[in-house]
Amino acid sequence: MAPVIVLLTVAVTVATGPGRAMASTTTSSSTLSNPWVAGLGGTLTLGIDQAPTSCNPNTLSGATQADRLVLAPVLPSAFVTSSGGQPVYDSAVISAAELVSANPQTVVYTINPHAVWSDGTPITAADFLFAWQQQRGPTPSIFGLEESGSPSAATTLGYRDIKSVKGSNHGRTVTVVFSTPFADWKMLFHDLLPASVLQRVGWDPRCSTVDPAIDLSGGPFEIDSVGPGRIDLTRNPKWWGQMPDLARIVIRVARSARQLADWVTTGKVQVVQPSWVDPAFLEHVTDRPAIDSAETISATFLQLEFATNSGVTADLRVRQAIAHAIDRQSLVNEVVGPVDTAVSPAASHLYSQSQPDYPGPVPPPVQVTGQPGYTPPAPAKTPTAAMPYPLVAQPTATTSLLTQAGYVPGPQGAWQQPDGKPLSIRLVVDSADAWAAAAAGVLVRQLTAAGIDVTTTSAPSARAAGEALAADQADMALLPTSGTPYPSEAIARYTPLLGPPGQDGSQDWSNYDDPTLNALLTKAGQQLNPVSAAPMYNQADLMLWKAMVSLPLFAEPEALAWSNYTTGEGMSVDPADLLWSPGVWALRVPPTSPVTAGN
Repeated sequence: MAPVIVLLTVAVTVATGPGRAMASTTTSSSTLSNPWVAGLGGTLTLGIDQAPTSCNPNTLSGATQADRLVLAPVLPSAFVTSSGGQPVYDSAVISAAELVSANPQTVVYTINPHAVWSDGTPITAADFLFAWQQQRGPTPSIFGLEESGSPSAATTLGYRDIKSVKGSNHGRTVTVVFSTPFADWKMLFHDLLPASVLQRVGWDPRCSTVDPAIDLSGGPFEIDSVGPGRIDLTRNPKWWGQMPDLARIVIRVARSARQLADWVTTGKVQVVQPSWVDPAFLEHVTDRPAIDSAETISATFLQLEFATNSGVTADLRVRQAIAHAIDRQSLVNEVVGPVDTAVSPAASHLYSQSQPDYPGPVPPPVQVTGQPGYTPPAPAKTPTAAMPYPLVAQPTATTSLLTQAGYVPGPQGAWQQPDGKPLSIRLVVDSADAWAAAAAGVLVRQLTAAGIDVTTTSAPSARAAGEALAADQADMALLPTSGTPYPSEAIARYTPLLGPPGQDGSQDWSNYDDPTLNALLTKAGQQLNPVSAAPMYNQADLMLWKAMVSLPLFAEPEALAWSNYTTGEGMSVDPADLLWSPGVWALRVPPTSPVTAGN
């Protein structure tokens, strides 16, 4: 399973509204009553509604949920995120990973002695070294010049802090020494690629075919074939770990969540994971005799980001006025409430509501309606200390702030400048995120009611929407933000420390640059003791609220539906992790049948 995936030529569409109905936040039908047992062999078909775009998930073009999902059982990683949202090392790849020194920070990885790529080449320190070299960004050389990593690296965060990567013990021991402490070192060396191949074909090769000499795997499955709307994974014959029960995984790309619902209810696929869930999807898969489903809160949350150094929103008072004109509780009730009543207005710029470090109430693990002890969680109703903004609109505050900024109400109640020019805000929306598309209409309606004119444009991706904001083509952007166990990623989102927006992983689409915040997040990211870092991140979050760099709106729900004749199904805080441990998946067979499910 190498780093080459052909581009899928499937047009993917998403719903544009949240629909109606569905009061239950989780659903199920009959998994608990199915007496069949897990068998060996067979093919599991998974349906998704977003196509992979690249063959290296560590590149700008490949850093998508779909790419990471497909390659999770193919490419090895030092650490993965557990179902509880915490980083754990993958023992099949790494026998040990230890922080052996704090000054200088030194991490020693011990590679599993059996770990090999699918061509038989050992996975060694050379693969770690190559990953660092490609993702470290510009670094001074001993001659005063600059050596640079790949310009297409998705991010340099963490890698830029490494001084050296050296191998020993025939390459099975990797010693990483940092020039600057980096607390979130467990996020590094994810989705490793074979250095022996990429040194020949490049860090971001064109994906036009599947070549066994190039498409190497370091996981339990390898890419067998790729075609329009379909990717076939088969067992990796060189896999050294526990052999997965399944013989094959087929990933099919649908046009929409509705098509996914049709696929799973008609048996065309066994599991579906839509990028957008609405009551119509849940209704379609609920109460089917052979289909189970679950819905929970994901690690992705939606934010309204502001341009902070250009346009009308460069004025803090205008940003604050807009935020006070938005009724976030009504927004959540209308857009998300029909799907999940446990979602509340977001309380953090750093974490999603589903994450352990979220400052507000964290919902319990996903439950299934009807199970003993199930109680629907109640949504939060009031702000917390970490969320000093009201949940409902404050028209008086909006009026006061816009008046202070020099605007006056016009004859029809719309705000305008003293010369009569209207206050008009340009909003760009990530149309690939259906929650953003659904929220946009509600936000425009609320702002219009407050006398603030809004013109809306769409962008095909979060990155495109962010780039439009950074380039002064918009004043606001509705963008999804992925929460992770690594709070240092705030450096990429709210500071220019990685570079200009869009380069080396910088996602500072707001062009926000506050030296005090920059220093605080830098210091927090260097605290190897998370207890020391926590109050710093809390302080940074409060600073972001005060500066109204962005207005966090709500965490996005996610759903999964599966055939009762499969095992291993489960929800994760990151939908891209659905297949990272495919060994837990299997097809059910009658208890009196042979243990094989066929190949």
